[in-house]
Amino acid sequence: MFDLTLWMVGPWASMQLGALGADVIHIEQPDVDPRTLGAGVPPTINGTSCGYIAWNMNKRGLFLDLKAEHDRETAYNVLRTSDVFLINMRPGAAERMGMGYERVAAINPNIIYCAITGWGEKGPMRDRPGADPQVQYFSGFWSLNGQRGERAEVYRHFTQMDATSGNYAAQAVIMALLARKRTGRGQRIDLSMLRATAALQTVGLSAHLATGEVASPLGSAAFATAPDRAFRCLDGEWIGISVTSEPQWAAFCTAIECPELLDDQRFATNQSRVHHRSELAALLEPRFASLPRHHWILRLDDAGVPCGYPLTFDQLRHHAAVIENGYLPEVQTSGWGSVFTGGPPWQFERTPASWSGTPLPGEHTADILDEIAEAKRAPGSDGR
Repeated sequence: MFDLTLWMVGPWASMQLGALGADVIHIEQPDVDPRTLGAGVPPTINGTSCGYIAWNMNKRGLFLDLKAEHDRETAYNVLRTSDVFLINMRPGAAERMGMGYERVAAINPNIIYCAITGWGEKGPMRDRPGADPQVQYFSGFWSLNGQRGERAEVYRHFTQMDATSGNYAAQAVIMALLARKRTGRGQRIDLSMLRATAALQTVGLSAHLATGEVASPLGSAAFATAPDRAFRCLDGEWIGISVTSEPQWAAFCTAIECPELLDDQRFATNQSRVHHRSELAALLEPRFASLPRHHWILRLDDAGVPCGYPLTFDQLRHHAAVIENGYLPEVQTSGWGSVFTGGPPWQFERTPASWSGTPLPGEHTADILDEIAEAKRAPGSDGR
């Protein structure tokens, strides 16, 4: 896989494909200084952004200056044996480097060519740079976030749109490879972050277009069920409650020792509870504030009501569920020592995913060039 990607959205997609077994060759400029990769985006490890390290695992590193004719020829030799070409740059950038679809497809007609942009290949915004915060603004995603009754705000885990777009790109590549297996033909995939974000918001967009209602921020509350939000307890800690059925509502009222709520017609059904969520919250907030969190966890767990509480990263790292399932593997990297990573999101019984450390830029250049030379010498090669 020829990985001509940068920042998060493209590297995230190729990292997932690498975990699934792809030999991902990540391209960097020969003059890049690994100590400054993403250095403007803290936190860093040995001067390199943690983001760069986290998004470029499961790859090999190759130096190529695509403005130089000799390195472009090397790139074309890599592409001749590649199944996938992945790029996330503005429209026209690939063509200026000699890496446009027509050129790449002429070299390898069977290749799956996936181009990720911010706003799409057409339209008035095609040439603008696209990044996670800007896509949040434009797509309306930000308008659903914030405290109830207050101004909307950007979702603070600002890589949500990057990761979503990267996941969709990885899925699209896999589907295109399956289509090629059936048809024998490669193809181009165009994927924009705006399109991916619209797909992510299918329910909200559909509801608005069907009803005309404009959603507003609800804080921690879910928009379709109630009570489904976080409450502060006597000890200052938070507990999250999720009541999504009528049996759970009955069990919830019993667990918190408020049976009178079952007779209140404002809360008789989920629909009515959603409609009267403010009145319901006004009754529940002081109830949860009257006792510490551990009390409510025990009561609600015994009643079978879904509940939980927020963990810090350090608490998550040492939680038994994380440790016993190996959710945060420790991997070795060439330039940044031993690091912890989120690891693969799936577990396959027969073909387990692999997870390897991020390479230094260009780390495997010599190995890859040797492989190209060996391929040229192989019987049946045309020597190009």
